[in-house]
Amino acid sequence: MRPEGPGSAGPIEGGWLREARMPTRWSAWDVWRRRGPEAVLAALAGVVFLGCLGSVELWGKREQRASAEAIDTIDHGHWLVAQIQGRPRLEKPPLPRWTIATLMTLTGRRDEWMVRLPGALSALGMVGLVYGLGRRLGGRSVGVASGLVLASMGFFISELRQAGNDGPLAFFTTLALYAAWRRLHGDFVFDDAGVDPAAIDSPGGRGWNLVMYAALGLGFLCKGPIVLVLAAVALVPYLACARRLKSGLALLADGRGAVLFLLLALSWPLPVVLSDPNAARVWLLEMGQKAGSAGITHHRQRLPLAADWPWMTVPWAVVATMAVALPFLKRGAGYRPKVWVAWWWAVGNLAMFCGWSVAKPNYYLPCLPAAAVLTGLEWVRLTRAARRPEMGALARRVLQFHWVALFVGALVLPVVAHQRMPELFAWSAGFGLTLAAAVVASAWAWRKGGDAAALAPLVAAFSALVLTGYGAVAPAQNGLHGHRSLAAALDRVLPAGEKTVMFFHELDEGLWFYLRDRALVPVPGSQPEYNDAFRIVEDIRNNRFEWDPEKRIEAQQKILVDWLKRADRPSSYVLIRNDRFDRFAPALAGLAEPVHREHGLKRNELVLLRATSNRPGQADGPVASGPADVDGRRR
Repeated sequence: MRPEGPGSAGPIEGGWLREARMPTRWSAWDVWRRRGPEAVLAALAGVVFLGCLGSVELWGKREQRASAEAIDTIDHGHWLVAQIQGRPRLEKPPLPRWTIATLMTLTGRRDEWMVRLPGALSALGMVGLVYGLGRRLGGRSVGVASGLVLASMGFFISELRQAGNDGPLAFFTTLALYAAWRRLHGDFVFDDAGVDPAAIDSPGGRGWNLVMYAALGLGFLCKGPIVLVLAAVALVPYLACARRLKSGLALLADGRGAVLFLLLALSWPLPVVLSDPNAARVWLLEMGQKAGSAGITHHRQRLPLAADWPWMTVPWAVVATMAVALPFLKRGAGYRPKVWVAWWWAVGNLAMFCGWSVAKPNYYLPCLPAAAVLTGLEWVRLTRAARRPEMGALARRVLQFHWVALFVGALVLPVVAHQRMPELFAWSAGFGLTLAAAVVASAWAWRKGGDAAALAPLVAAFSALVLTGYGAVAPAQNGLHGHRSLAAALDRVLPAGEKTVMFFHELDEGLWFYLRDRALVPVPGSQPEYNDAFRIVEDIRNNRFEWDPEKRIEAQQKILVDWLKRADRPSSYVLIRNDRFDRFAPALAGLAEPVHREHGLKRNELVLLRATSNRPGQADGPVASGPADVDGRRR
């Protein structure tokens, strides 16, 4: 009996994606039908994740830290534990850092493109894995649709186009769950032609277990044991829903795989703990902060993470939300128990994160591939159901709402930009016209029988937006967010022989990436041993924490004042944040003067101070009498 599930073609075939028998003679159309959809998916994903990858400076905190860690690894040989801000960086495992440092070493390039390349490659890998899983769950149309959805989710794009630990973690989580699926179900592929392959659904080879355990071990080296939690929340409930919990866990259990996992997962933390016994306490505090159980956190209290679901799945929020109901549709809809694996991966983990009082959207990044698979399934179901006169009214209304909303948004965008950001009017008008044309093309492709084909014009329009945003619009803001201009200004202001620049407490790590041939060294005593949270916890535990914030500020001020009075300073120049300088300025009078100060930026602004008393052997030299703007011009 022909199944009526998401992979069935319905009265009108999948158009673009109709499976064809092997032709006796190849034609261009045959090649297109057999390889064209995947080629379009690969091309769009490549444009989205690799296009203009290095045009924006390092703005985000996470990628600034990743770049500073990689630079320290290369310059100082700190492969086991990198140092940033003058202290060991124990909070995050090292695999992303090792990858970036290795790429920089092999290529000799130290630029933004190289820093972000591992994240971009992780994104492309996830698009491929999502295509493979979607095809096995719902057919070729679902596979391509799932890949297109993932390659156009705004939150996914913004996260994977920057360096950090979350992108590689998401890739290895996806790889582990895909390998687990292949171990449990072998070569099972939902057949668009209508032949139910359930009869030949048999376990895959044990090699898939090794892939799964290796991926879990590498994921552990990206962000610790959270990879095990993500995989367990997806797999265990899925096997229970499929009524094969015992047999499924038996298939996934593998002694060789467990040994491989332990070798990979412990290859870094074990030698680190042997060299620094405090490392385990730092890691426990870090995990406690993430889960909100540490009693101290740098993060504000947030709404449950489910409140972020709509914008995390933009522009497919409506379809993605409807997809949550897929496993609960009546049996006649043809949804087999296998859809539960994507459901628990996406929805189960979302529920788990809702129990974390400080969970941030980037924690959910490893689950977005599952959300894309669910959305791909639901999109294909809607496009096919909408063609059935007797039961497609609701599906047609959903598709029409989606198209109308995008079309109206395309028309409204230039108007809003003209009123609020006139400098972006031309770009927004161009994108609005592109998106409006894409909506028309999407509706036309659906009327011609396309399922995933109806997504392609929309994804192409969003790809154009990504190229425009990252290639032309965002670079104009580099001076307000980045540190390249600050590094250039410091090179102009500082004497050529002044190779050491001090800093007070902490700076944005992006300056380490752009300031070359000069060492940034913390003022002694202004830095915690590991991080501020660890110092606070230790001080509270040892009854030496100062609860009065005013007295804490006074203690910090004294550290800087005492250092400025020292005759054995390694440098006469010190960087400090604007807000700290304004607070300390009365006490610094006669001890230091500002020679460069930043104004009007959208990041932490800094002041470069010069100590007015010379070090032994240092002659007086001309120094600017007043502060300078970020471009180095005197005020």
